[in-house]
Amino acid sequence: MSDFSGMEELLQDFLQESSELLDDVDSKLLMLEQSPHDHGLLNDIFRGFHTIKGGAGFLNATELVTLCHLTENLFDRLRNDQLALDAVIMDAILAATSEVRHMFGALSQNTQPSPAPLSITQVLEAILEGKSLAKAAPPLPSTPPGPDWNALFAALTAGTSPQPPPPVVHSAQDKSTVNAPSPNVNPPPDVPDAPQEIKSYGRRATDSLANASPSGRRESENVKENTIRVDTERLDQVLNLSGEIGLTKNRLNQLRSDILLGKQDANTLRALDEAVNQLDMLVVSLQNSVMKTRMQPIGRLFKKFPRLARDLARQLNKEVELVLVGEETEIDKTMIEDLNDPLVHLIRNAVDHGVELPAERTGSGKPVKSLIHLQARQIGDHINIIIADDGKGMDPEAIRAKAIAKGLISPEVASNLDETQCLELIFLPGFSTKEQISSVSGRGVGMDVVKTNIKKLNGNVTIRSEVGKGSELTISLPLTLAILPVLMVRIGTQSFAVPLSLVREIIALEHSPIQHVGGKTTLVVRGEILPMVSLAQLLHWEESNQAHTGVLMQVENQSFILSVDGFDGHDDVVIKSLDTFRPNGVAGVTMSSDGEIVLILDIKELFGLTGGGIVSH
Repeated sequence: MSDFSGMEELLQDFLQESSELLDDVDSKLLMLEQSPHDHGLLNDIFRGFHTIKGGAGFLNATELVTLCHLTENLFDRLRNDQLALDAVIMDAILAATSEVRHMFGALSQNTQPSPAPLSITQVLEAILEGKSLAKAAPPLPSTPPGPDWNALFAALTAGTSPQPPPPVVHSAQDKSTVNAPSPNVNPPPDVPDAPQEIKSYGRRATDSLANASPSGRRESENVKENTIRVDTERLDQVLNLSGEIGLTKNRLNQLRSDILLGKQDANTLRALDEAVNQLDMLVVSLQNSVMKTRMQPIGRLFKKFPRLARDLARQLNKEVELVLVGEETEIDKTMIEDLNDPLVHLIRNAVDHGVELPAERTGSGKPVKSLIHLQARQIGDHINIIIADDGKGMDPEAIRAKAIAKGLISPEVASNLDETQCLELIFLPGFSTKEQISSVSGRGVGMDVVKTNIKKLNGNVTIRSEVGKGSELTISLPLTLAILPVLMVRIGTQSFAVPLSLVREIIALEHSPIQHVGGKTTLVVRGEILPMVSLAQLLHWEESNQAHTGVLMQVENQSFILSVDGFDGHDDVVIKSLDTFRPNGVAGVTMSSDGEIVLILDIKELFGLTGGGIVSH
């Protein structure tokens, strides 16, 4: 029996509300770091911990109550000017919020959380008792930056200040940037004599990046939320439309009865036509309204990342600010959840690979603090998410050479790549520019994960970069995965659906200049020579030799002609996934207006577009 038998609904409500509250606390903590004397922020954060503590007390989560109470006392001292906020206190607070989030993970598994590690509670208690905590000296270059946990822990238990180890020589610019690494950054796992409590905390810290899995989240966070908050106005609209559809249904039933009784005069037929048109408009409106209930502001996801960027920057002795733009942009809730891992990797890469150390930035005439912009904006029926940094940029030639050196592509293939294609080599599995593997990067899995996950969302990633100026990665996604605009094409009498977003133009082939170049069929469209591929051949379908229509398609940077027998217009279809069996090149199925099952084609997979162009079949 679980620890919360009979309280499951109350527990879920607490976790949802408290998680959102803690996200807000994290955001305000980063704002407080920039404005440490803002009493408004101090009061808001104090109330946040107080609210979480109250809910935890009702659930008898004693250890969570204890940790929140300690942190709440600390903020009470800060807002009453009995303590002055500094880097050590801020790091202790952020470590506490990480542990609170970890305790939420335990509660989500219906178990009471374990006590907070001593490396957190003793630091909080020492601060409340007014002990002077000296900042730990920077670590040796061979280990990831982090505080001297042994000295700090020993000092706290003895009630004295830790003694720093022999100083490490740094350049003049470096000296100003290595103060007080964050205590919520994990100590290196191979330190033999670190206290067990600190090692435990290093594994448990929710927002620590050093011990994050390749997917970027802990095992206990892999469960997706199955609830959603919806504005009551949107629900009212759905209810009103449902009522209108009910009235129209009654009207259609009456007209059906009249027609069956032989009443087929012009007025009856006109009334039937009007009722059908009314039903069509109401169904479209209801469909749009239901889709809006699934739409959520992407800011719910974005607000997690300033803390992530801040922690990693302190770990790497860099100064970084993550600027959020377009947080109000709405996107399907299921896509928000699936975007977490790709964005974690992209922000980590921007901080680790893109942003230079302060000394390098100063030498290049740049501000010491780097700005990384995370932006979302809607363009038509798509949403673009942009991650842009003002770092050192990417050198296409260096990427080409690295890919050849790692054996990921042959020199012959590499010599034919343009600059954009060279930049896209970073998405190859196993590619990394790091010479040494660290706790943050170097294994060559991050960008591969990004490409794979975005492809699952029917999106794509593009890169722009300028050496010395910075890089910009753009993720383009459909607003929702539930409804897809498609073009219906035919091979013989069989219909297939292709995503309308990939279609540029429909061309009549009878009067088009078809040529054969190098044994391949091509078509000249306004001076541009494009390859032409038969859909029947791709699907190993019997060809009817009646291909009269060409569909000019654009997939990523590739343009080509798809020859079909004809097309039946476009439609917005509801996608039904094939969970147990999915043939290659098929994204899902839908049903046509006459009840026929129609396959929705995955054009990227069908053509083998994996970065090397159209694969001949």
